[in-house]
Amino acid sequence: MSVLRRIPQDGTFHQEGPIHRLAKRRPRFIASFDLSAATDRWPVPVIYELMACLFGQTMASCIVNGQPLGYYGSWALFALSHHAIVWLAALRAYPHQTRPFLDYALLGDDIVIADRSVAKEYRSLLDALQVDISDAKSIVSETGCLEFAKRFWVKIMSKDLSPVSAKAVLESYFLVGTQQLAYKYKLSPKTCLRLNKAGYRVLGQMDTTLRPYPGVLVGFRRYLVSF
Repeated sequence: MSVLRRIPQDGTFHQEGPIHRLAKRRPRFIASFDLSAATDRWPVPVIYELMACLFGQTMASCIVNGQPLGYYGSWALFALSHHAIVWLAALRAYPHQTRPFLDYALLGDDIVIADRSVAKEYRSLLDALQVDISDAKSIVSETGCLEFAKRFWVKIMSKDLSPVSAKAVLESYFLVGTQQLAYKYKLSPKTCLRLNKAGYRVLGQMDTTLRPYPGVLVGFRRYLVSF
């Protein structure tokens, strides 16, 4: 897991971090592939070869043989081997490239590649490994549209259009629920008041001074502290 923490393109410890980093490069072409049952169909030899290169064949055999269900290292080994496949695809696409390939984001079986040639080689490698890609759930965009970690981004990853669950909206009726919703989706105070059934008269008086009403001012300050 500590190795994954040092890979900027990995989202294990910060799901949106790789997307924000990729958005700064402002790519137009984006391929976000949806792997069908990747954790079940990912070839063990891929993990074995990766571990053999790092720790030798004996250690690699101990890791991949008889690995129990839910083993702590399973996720890390799968994610690291997935990174290796992306790096191999980049090497095949650009064999003379000396710099590391950075135009991608990865979280377990979620993968976004912002390079047409690398995306093509990546798909070819998965076909060879017999790991299926669901075309119905995958997105190949020329305008920076993608889905990553259950979030939907558009306009070169500058706008998050992920839907808000009905449960979260209902819980926003309470102050704690409103606070959590505002923090997660970066909602403005006006939007929070609208969720709590505030009308246009209340919204229109938001900028009005509260000095003549000290009791209201204290309550409003307590409300703002929650944000």
